[in-house]
Amino acid sequence: MRQVGYWLLLLPALASADSLRCGGYLVNTGDSQSRVLDICGEPQSARQDGFIEQAALCNDKRCIYYTETRRIIPVYKWEYNLGHGRFLKILTFHGDTLVDIADGPRQ
Repeated sequence: MRQVGYWLLLLPALASADSLRCGGYLVNTGDSQSRVLDICGEPQSARQDGFIEQAALCNDKRCIYYTETRRIIPVYKWEYNLGHGRFLKILTFHGDTLVDIADGPRQ
C-alpha cells in the first residue's frame, strides 16, 4: 500500500511535463505563441534557435503520383523565470506551435 501512495504522489509531476501553469491558467504543447503571450506575458528571454526542415508526402486524388513537399520552419526558444528556487522554464516553438516545455537551471 505504501508503494501505491508513493506513485500517486508522483502523478501530478508526470502529468504536467507538457504543460506550464501561469497564474490560474495552463499552457500546453500545441498552443500558439499568441496564446502563450496572452496567458504568461512576455518571456524573460526569447531568441530564434535555428530552423528545421519538415517534409510531407502528398498524393493526387488517384494516389498514383507522389510528390514531396519541404518547408523550412523557424525554431524559437522562450525562457520564463518563475521565481527564486524554481526551475527556469524553456519553451520551444516550431513556427507558431509550442512543441516542448523543459526545465532549465534552478533560479
